[in-house]
Amino acid sequence: MSTRKYSKYLISNPKLVRELVYHDLKNVSGFTFPDEIYLDKDILEEANHWLDITWIWDKTTPRELPGAHSHKFDEIVLLVGSNARNLRDLGGEVEWGMGEGKDAETYLITATTLIYVPKGLVHGPLVFKRVDRPILNIAIGINTGKYA
Repeated sequence: MSTRKYSKYLISNPKLVRELVYHDLKNVSGFTFPDEIYLDKDILEEANHWLDITWIWDKTTPRELPGAHSHKFDEIVLLVGSNARNLRDLGGEVEWGMGEGKDAETYLITATTLIYVPKGLVHGPLVFKRVDRPILNIAIGINTGKYA
């Protein structure tokens, strides 16, 4: 056990989650599942959020990750390109849905993008239409407590 005051905030062995509580994904390919990296209250009691990091390297199977859904918490989703010389270049095309029914909207994302999703807002599906080089997908659940 470390005696340094802040060492608990440097987590070099993050949690790997094999089942996503909020998403039902089976027989998947094209991305780093099931080895998702999480930070939640299991790792650090003070963490009242969860963090999910996934690399997408090909069109995913299933095509939609996941379908339309909502959460009881706010969420931030980041889609980040891997071109070190131009991080704004996503390196592919991603389709993102928000809203439902007559209010549903679909967006085509081709640049590094941050998406804020207020609690209760239906969002998805997330569809990787084209992947020219790896895309980093980061999702952060705000004020969720334990990922369950």
